[in-house]
Amino acid sequence: MATIAGPAFAPTLRDEFYAIVTKRYNDAIAEAGKIAASKGIKMTVEQFKPVHFGAAWVTRGYLLPTGDTTKTLLTNCALFPYGILNLDEHFDYMKWYLGAKTEYVGDWFVLPVNYFQERCGAWKGNLAHYDFRGDETFTFTVHSTIYGTSPGTVNAWLLAFVVLPSTQKETLITTA
Repeated sequence: MATIAGPAFAPTLRDEFYAIVTKRYNDAIAEAGKIAASKGIKMTVEQFKPVHFGAAWVTRGYLLPTGDTTKTLLTNCALFPYGILNLDEHFDYMKWYLGAKTEYVGDWFVLPVNYFQERCGAWKGNLAHYDFRGDETFTFTVHSTIYGTSPGTVNAWLLAFVVLPSTQKETLITTA
């Protein structure tokens, strides 16, 4: 059977899933090392959680809001997305941009992940385009076949590593 080299998602039952996650973790560790060396502060790497995007995200829990989410990372923080957990048969794609939708980065067609056994996939495309570092603004748009981009949520979560100062574990990493 031929495998798709990308851009698509690798399911957890394939070794390529773990290779992608390991690469992204190593990218996050390297970024933490760069910040630590240049600023002299101790850094940590965590899995992305609602708390990293603020109180409204904590209240919502592990659900992604439909429509546009624009965030500006705090200085000394970074976000390294690598995949998606999609438990929603109506969540079909995410669009990614640098800035407030100023430069298109790419689309993640996430619906196939809903059919994976674990409903979890790692993006096989060029993830270097999805490195977001301190003081950078990025936007992602979540689309649902039910809500479109109108206000709502999808039962899905972004898989990513977060880099932040050790003294700020499990805290907000964005300005808004």
